[in-house]
Amino acid sequence: MTHRPRRWIRWSLTGVLTTVVAYGLIIIYPQPLFAYELQHAGIALHSDRPIPEAMRKTLERARARVNRSAIADPARVPDVFICQSHWRFALFARSHYNAGGLTDVVIGQHVFLRESDMEHDRLIGASGRPTPPDRPLSYFIAHEIMHLEHGRLVGRLGYLRLPKWVDDGHADYVARDLDLSKALQGFKAGAPELDPARSGLYVRYELMVAYLIEKQHVEPRDLLEHPRDPAVVERELAALPTW
Repeated sequence: MTHRPRRWIRWSLTGVLTTVVAYGLIIIYPQPLFAYELQHAGIALHSDRPIPEAMRKTLERARARVNRSAIADPARVPDVFICQSHWRFALFARSHYNAGGLTDVVIGQHVFLRESDMEHDRLIGASGRPTPPDRPLSYFIAHEIMHLEHGRLVGRLGYLRLPKWVDDGHADYVARDLDLSKALQGFKAGAPELDPARSGLYVRYELMVAYLIEKQHVEPRDLLEHPRDPAVVERELAALPTW
């Protein structure tokens, strides 16, 4: 009788360890959960449902965005997984289930996106509605791929230390074209969309990165390797009369 608790503990630890190892393997090699694949424009796209031909144009748009960045490696073929089944996205997103997508930079180095209307270049948000035209599926693909490029540049440990405003700000700076003059006005007026905590958007971060790159002529590599003090950047933005 005295040995049963110890045996139960050993079995429990073995079960936990087995689960952790199995989940780690899925993170590193998720391909078996996705039956369909399309390699185009230097991107390996995987999905749990058939991939329409329209996705070729979407991948071309995403690749064109990524290639605008001086730090992007055009020879690198990232793996992007579109999870049309909700449980698949939940498996990889974990606590970030409401996000449009996420990138595992540290372990598997893959991109995972939630349900999408692949025929029309639209990602379906957590609300069940398509994302707005200025944030199409191609934007999400390019944004998440840039996280991989950041990790490649600064290394896994460096990426973990990378400030969120630099990481998401530069990813958005590459992935879409923001009306910077309008964004600056919103920043000064305290517009809700310029508050990432309230809006869930990275407009404020993209504006800060754009200011450093376009006004202060900071190279993206230097920005990622030596992040500036965000408080200083915001003070300088507030003093900027116009864009």
